[in-house]
Amino acid sequence: MAKWTTDKKNPLTARVFVNQVWQELFGRGLVKTSGDFGMQGELPSNPALLDWLAVDFMEHNWDIKYLVKKIVSSATYRQSAEISKEALQKDPENIYLSHAPRNRLKAEFIRDLVLSTSGLLVPTIGGPSVKPYQPQGLWENATSGRGELATYKQDKGDKLYRRGMYTFIKLTVPPPSMVLFDASNRDQCEVTRLQTNTPLQALAMMNDPTVLEGSRVFAQKLMEAKTAAEPAIEKAFRRIICRLPTSGERTILTKYYKEQLELFRTKQLDAAATVKVGEYPPNSSLDQPSMAALMKTINLIYNLEEAIVKS
Repeated sequence: MAKWTTDKKNPLTARVFVNQVWQELFGRGLVKTSGDFGMQGELPSNPALLDWLAVDFMEHNWDIKYLVKKIVSSATYRQSAEISKEALQKDPENIYLSHAPRNRLKAEFIRDLVLSTSGLLVPTIGGPSVKPYQPQGLWENATSGRGELATYKQDKGDKLYRRGMYTFIKLTVPPPSMVLFDASNRDQCEVTRLQTNTPLQALAMMNDPTVLEGSRVFAQKLMEAKTAAEPAIEKAFRRIICRLPTSGERTILTKYYKEQLELFRTKQLDAAATVKVGEYPPNSSLDQPSMAALMKTINLIYNLEEAIVKS
C-alpha cells in the first residue's frame, strides 16, 4: 500500500506517521516515545525536521514510497556507523545522529534475508498464514490436546518459503526462531519492539532448518552454475553482506572451505547427512563433499553479525 488514506488534513497524523517511518529506518523516532505524542511523551529531538518532513509528506499526497525514498537518500541515512570519540562524548545515545545507527533486522526480515539470498523465497503477496519448520512436539507439549490446533501440521512445497510476515502464530506457542529475535507474539500492539542479544540467536542462525536449507540450496545453485569454489564464496558473501569480502575475510572463508572439504572427503564428516536438510529437492549429481563444504561456508557467512545488522 503506497498511500496513506486516513485523515489527510491533520498535520498531527502526518507527524506521527513520519516519526514511525523514521523509527523503522533509524531504530529511534525523532520523537522517542513514538506511541505517545501527548503531554507525557518526549519532545522531538529535531522539531524543525519533523515539521518539514510532515509538510513535505502531505504536499506529496501522503505518498509513503516518496517519504521512504526521501529519508534513505539523505546524507544522514547514508553516513557511516563508525563513531568518533568526540561524537560519542557529545552524543552517546546518537540522538542527533552523529553517525548511522546499528540496527538488527526484525525477526521476519531475517527469515526473508535467508530465503531471498538463497533463491528460495516465494514472493506471492497475500493468502493464508503458513506453518514452516518447527521443533517436533513443541505444540503438543503446550496444548490441551483438543481442537484443530492440537498438533502442528507443517506445510509443504512453496508454503515453506513464504515471507516471515505470513508465519502462523499461536499465542501460547509462538515460533521459537522468531521469538529469539524479539518478534511480537501479537497478543498486544507494539509500537516499538525490544531488541535483545542472546547466544541463542547465534545458535538459531547456525542450526535453524531454514538457514541450513538456505545455505544448502545456495551452494547447490552455485555448483549447478559451475562456479568454482573461491568465486562461489565471493558471490555468496556479496549477495548476503552486500559488499565484497576483504582479503582477510576471503582468506579465512577459503581456508574454512578447504578444511571442511577435507573432513568430508576423508569421511570424518558425513556429507550426505549434511546436505539432506530441508525439503527442497537435492541435486544428487553434484559432488556431495564439495556441496557440503560450500554449504557450511555459506552458513558461516549467514552467521556474521553484519549479515543481520544494518550499519
